[in-house]
Amino acid sequence: MRVKKGTYFTWLIVWLLLFPHFVQPHAASAAQETESRQLAAHIDKLLAKLAEEPESRGMTVGIAVYNLATKQYLYAHQQDKLFVPASILKLFVTVAALERLGPDYRFKTEVYAAGPLTPGGVLAGDLVLKGYGDPSFSPEDLTALVEKLRDAGVKRISGGIKVDESYFDDVRLGPAWMWDDEVYGYSAQLSGLTLNRNAVTLTIAANQEIGAAPTLTMVPANDYVTIENEVKMVEGQEADLTYARPRGQNTITVRGTLGVQGEAVEEPLAVDDPALFVGNALKHQLAAAGIALHPRVAVEKVQLSEGTPLVTHYSRPLGELLQELNKESDNFYAEALLKTLGAERKGEGSFAAGCEVVAEVLREAKIAGYRQVDGSGLSRLNLVTPDQLVKLLAYVQEQEYKQIFEASLPIAGVDGTLKNRFLETPAANRLLAKTGSMSGVNGLSGYVTAANGEKLAFAILANGIYKSQYARELQDSIGTLLARYPYLDEAEPFTPPPPQRYELAPLLDPLVQQVENSGATAGLMVKSLDRADEAALLYAHNADKLLTPAANSQLLTTLAALRELGADYRFRTELYVNGPIRPGGVLAGDLIVKGYGDPTLHTDDSAPALKGVSLEEMVERISAAGIRVIQGELIVDDLYFDDQRLGLGWTWDEESSEANAQIAALSANRGTVRIDYRPGKRIGDKVELTLTPQTEYVEIVNEAKTAAADADNTFSITRVRGQNVIRVTGNLPLSQAAGQRRIAVEDPALYMGTLLQEKLREAGIKTIRPTVKRGEVPAGSSRLAVFSSPPLAEILAYLNKHNDHHYAEMIAKALGAEKRGEGSTAAGLAVVYASAAALGVEETFDLFDASGLTRYNQIAPSQLLAALEGMADEQEFALYLESLPVAGADGTLSDRMKGTSAENNLRAKSGALLGVSALSGYVTARSGERLAFSFIVNGYTGDAEQLKAVEERIAIALANYERGETASLLPLFLQISQDRPAVSRL
Repeated sequence: MRVKKGTYFTWLIVWLLLFPHFVQPHAASAAQETESRQLAAHIDKLLAKLAEEPESRGMTVGIAVYNLATKQYLYAHQQDKLFVPASILKLFVTVAALERLGPDYRFKTEVYAAGPLTPGGVLAGDLVLKGYGDPSFSPEDLTALVEKLRDAGVKRISGGIKVDESYFDDVRLGPAWMWDDEVYGYSAQLSGLTLNRNAVTLTIAANQEIGAAPTLTMVPANDYVTIENEVKMVEGQEADLTYARPRGQNTITVRGTLGVQGEAVEEPLAVDDPALFVGNALKHQLAAAGIALHPRVAVEKVQLSEGTPLVTHYSRPLGELLQELNKESDNFYAEALLKTLGAERKGEGSFAAGCEVVAEVLREAKIAGYRQVDGSGLSRLNLVTPDQLVKLLAYVQEQEYKQIFEASLPIAGVDGTLKNRFLETPAANRLLAKTGSMSGVNGLSGYVTAANGEKLAFAILANGIYKSQYARELQDSIGTLLARYPYLDEAEPFTPPPPQRYELAPLLDPLVQQVENSGATAGLMVKSLDRADEAALLYAHNADKLLTPAANSQLLTTLAALRELGADYRFRTELYVNGPIRPGGVLAGDLIVKGYGDPTLHTDDSAPALKGVSLEEMVERISAAGIRVIQGELIVDDLYFDDQRLGLGWTWDEESSEANAQIAALSANRGTVRIDYRPGKRIGDKVELTLTPQTEYVEIVNEAKTAAADADNTFSITRVRGQNVIRVTGNLPLSQAAGQRRIAVEDPALYMGTLLQEKLREAGIKTIRPTVKRGEVPAGSSRLAVFSSPPLAEILAYLNKHNDHHYAEMIAKALGAEKRGEGSTAAGLAVVYASAAALGVEETFDLFDASGLTRYNQIAPSQLLAALEGMADEQEFALYLESLPVAGADGTLSDRMKGTSAENNLRAKSGALLGVSALSGYVTARSGERLAFSFIVNGYTGDAEQLKAVEERIAIALANYERGETASLLPLFLQISQDRPAVSRL
């Protein structure tokens, strides 16, 4: 077969881009080149092996190895690609803290007297505890502080206990942290006043007989936190325990089993509103020390303006605390340090101010182009490259604090998070590195002393991990190779397989490379639905890489629903009565509403997304039954679904958003209320608000003011966590147009019941009891009416065209209930997996929700495309295709690709989160050939509109394509040569 010269040259350029480790930034001796080539051959073979394994080929890996002695890179692979770093991000905070605070910095905690101390030891006023963010402040420190108070002559406090946490702002959790992590100590809330890492340490002792509940103890002593013990002792040694704390509350429920032959379990569990927790613990310590308190002493928050200092506690030096931070990968220490940097250097103890200080330090190290939003790496919004980490490690070597920095890192085979790794290998005791891991993410970065005594800095980052063992094995293998360097076994130079020549490469390579030059990871696959076997594959780039798909995961949810439930499936909602209807229309019993997950329930005044069943219809049916008075209760039965209201991995700071509405088997108006707003008539007026529907279920606290036309718009609407109190704050300029926002409510079933009760009253039907109650349809109840939703085909069309997260999640739980007998997301996703597998999709992907809101989800473009391809042969395909947005015509694509060959042609699902964008679906080429495609981008830090433009250029290129065409390769070469970043240098 003859290969065109231009095509060969194109693939040569692409091959060089894929294997950049052959390009070295500095000249090296022949021996050094041979040694580095040997290292490259070994690592390349490790990577090639990963690419062959079905459970590891989805990983995206970036590696940088730098010789600090010779100032040369020994190896680099995707070193400029951006990765979610997990806890490796703590290295940024560590360096910034050493630079700006210094290793001798000490945190302090102060006690003040807000009133005189009499000669008899009576504090005639309040005792104030003021914190300065000390993450190491322990129960023992609190005891010592109280003892000093007693030694200072304090015998009785006539006032209350006040706590001052104002050194930090009042944002308790990091940006985009996951709500389902919150109960655990590693995700503890931040406060200027801390104790025991703002957690209670719960010990569950295996000290009772089988069937009994074990003994639970809590440190520190307090009555701020309530523990509900639902654990049972069982035979054996295993512990199977779960912990739950409702958002905004301090009741922790422990469930599960503990083996009688097992050991006690110790678990740190985070508290809500930690400053009050600290004050409560102080109250207990004062009483234990014999310092009398006012009988009705209360713990309140204040911002100290004046007072007499009594006692000051200082922490150990920062240099020592950093060892706890890095060796144990302590998230709380990292976040406290970040906010302290902001407080000390910027006068603001916030995440943003702390990140600004870190950025200043990193600029001095000539590091830019990353994204940092927290200090610990818990947030998946953080993005870092291997090269940036190596630059940081090299920078540290020129600083006075380098030994303190190195002493903070875990030592391979010795301590910290590396205690049980690299045992009996050359890396033991010679590798110092920070680990980082969470679902789908794993990394290792630090130093290793090579066999010849030279110090190497390295970073190994991996995302898209299906099974973490493969990432750890890669790290361990590379770390061992570096410890043996340069005395490595002979290895044949790695020769990558020749790149496959894809038909659409000339069209698509430049576009994909444009995205990847930004540091993002782009995956794209295109197949023809009209060709067979290998000829059908028209293009693939990173097609097997596991990527976060955003709302593209709804493609799997909806195809499973269509295949498993059928186009004509209808959700139902039932009305029951459990008493007779007596003369005069008196219902001598309860009215019960039982839900089966209908996402279309609504009130007529709410501008429903889809015209489904209205609560007004229900009221008409109740009235038609002759009911005029309800003597019993209004009961809502939402037991068809489980009680997990939010998807795993949804973020705490988006809970007010309509996209994150809670999921229940009974939910009206998609679990939201609408707030319309507009500026007042004059500056200083309250912002004008209108609530729809007009319901007493939510309380509106309006603190927002109208500001001058040129003022900053700081207007905000949020719901208090765990409550139905909506706070409207900030300034809305006079120049701002009227707008509206939907806010998710807490507990949708009770909301639906309240709305129904209010509609009953509007219709003149009296309800004797004022409250709505959750319950179950009692045995012997009579069914009054059944309401059916529109057919599933209509619901799916709305869902797909508008990326409706709520609809997707409701459908998933309904799938679980109908097909697995369990109305949970997990059961529903099991059905999705099975349906995808039946279409030929490999199951080596992760779905944790149905809508794509969670960043735990990861799937490859090849897997999404397999589902699209398989669906094209199903009898439901026409309905499925019809449900997708049409370019330039409707849904999320209504304003995109207008006036192009894709308009009224391409049908595809879009998806977007910060740094994530996806477009997958179908398009007909100019020749009439039907194509399926999937394009997913992760780690993008540029303008989202520019990324959408690239998506559209790809889509239009596919729509314009005609089989047999050849594209000019000169623009491709120019694009690559101009956009490709230079090899990083230190």
